[in-house]
Amino acid sequence: MAPKHKHNDSLDPLTLAMAPPPNETSEQRAKREREEAEALQVSRRIDAELKLAKIALKKRKDAVQVLVLGQSMSGKSTTIKNFQIAYAQKSWAEERTSWRAVILLNLVKSVNTVVDILTETMESAELLVTESQGSGKKTRPLTPLNENHRNIIRRLGVLRQIERDLKMLLGSGASEVEDPSEGDDGHQFNPSRVQEFSVRSSSGWKDILDRIRNPSQGKESESQRKAFQVISSCRDDILLVWNDKSVRSVLKNREASLEDSPGFFLNDIDRILSPNYEPSDRDIVRARLRTTGVQEYTFTLDRGNHAAVDWIIYDVAGVRTSRAAWIPYFKEITALIFLAPLSSFDETLAEDPRVNRLEDTFMLWKTVCSNKLLAKVQIILFMNKTDILKKKLESGIQVNQHIPEFRDKSNDYDTVANWFKKLFKRLYFANTTPGREFISHFTSVVNTEATSQTLAAVQGAILRSDFVNTGLL
Repeated sequence: MAPKHKHNDSLDPLTLAMAPPPNETSEQRAKREREEAEALQVSRRIDAELKLAKIALKKRKDAVQVLVLGQSMSGKSTTIKNFQIAYAQKSWAEERTSWRAVILLNLVKSVNTVVDILTETMESAELLVTESQGSGKKTRPLTPLNENHRNIIRRLGVLRQIERDLKMLLGSGASEVEDPSEGDDGHQFNPSRVQEFSVRSSSGWKDILDRIRNPSQGKESESQRKAFQVISSCRDDILLVWNDKSVRSVLKNREASLEDSPGFFLNDIDRILSPNYEPSDRDIVRARLRTTGVQEYTFTLDRGNHAAVDWIIYDVAGVRTSRAAWIPYFKEITALIFLAPLSSFDETLAEDPRVNRLEDTFMLWKTVCSNKLLAKVQIILFMNKTDILKKKLESGIQVNQHIPEFRDKSNDYDTVANWFKKLFKRLYFANTTPGREFISHFTSVVNTEATSQTLAAVQGAILRSDFVNTGLL
């Protein structure tokens, strides 16, 4: 016994711990070896994951990271779509067909918005009023709407369920943004205050479109097919309502400029409801799918003579209550694209109707320019929605009635746009690091061709900044 004890003392503790137990049966040995093999597999998988995480961390560190900021409905998502069109064409092509469900939802929501306005108009006044006239009595309409409109509205009621079905298709757990205009006089329609469907997603529309493209058990495909059939069956009634002069009169009186609202497709109904419809680039750019939280999009862009480089673009919520979430992204980013919707000069914030939207944008711009974390970040200003600004000015809307500082200047587009640019530039140089370049572009990001040229210039500016910061220039 003594020699055996001496031999055990010569073994290291690890060998002793890993040694099989004495008197081990064949069944116990098989179980032990199986567990050891499983543990080895887990260890190798962890090592592989750590290696991949290390590679991803280095890749992320080397990527050009861009933060897109602006109010809600300023054009952030549309700008990112333009990046994808220009620089990620493969994924853009793969997602194209899936946007059809989003566009159908946009179309149905527009129809239901019109129906809501017409229903409210008819409910707030009797259709006929009786007047005494000489010895007899005569009735006259108090509203241009009549029983024919009421019957059409009743038939279009089936679209309520279709809207609910499409929302479920696009995102379980989706929600509506509360309508802060409740309690107003209800006369003026404000697109920024309409209850808006939103989906929570960390990768924006990509997860949502992937689910539509790869349906589980055919449920999503059936839901979309049913929606298309029902909307198609309502096509004639939709066209009757939208093209009716009395309906247009009511919408005008309510200042309901639906054409300027995100996701407007009522003028494209024949094309969208054709059996072989495939969304165009312009359709997808115009489509509205609001996501909540912070979305991250990754593209690979070509550096010209240099190697391709990954770009990570962040889109964060623009409502006031979400702006605290912006700060953590200021530390790592290469560039910041700020969206300023110039057409919002006569609108108020959805979350606070007392605040003019463009004045809020100026305050937000000042905050961004003065932030110390952004001292070395390239800031690029997109003065967006110039197409809508032109339409508003041509319709006679006076800037000085909403922004008194404009005073008695000419109300034409060039004067107004350049005055806004001067304000942004003045705020920039008054609040930013000395010697910094002011880069700005007038944009209408729903115009994909014009925006592609702007993005090419933006790409060059951002890469120059990246070269300087990394010591390559």
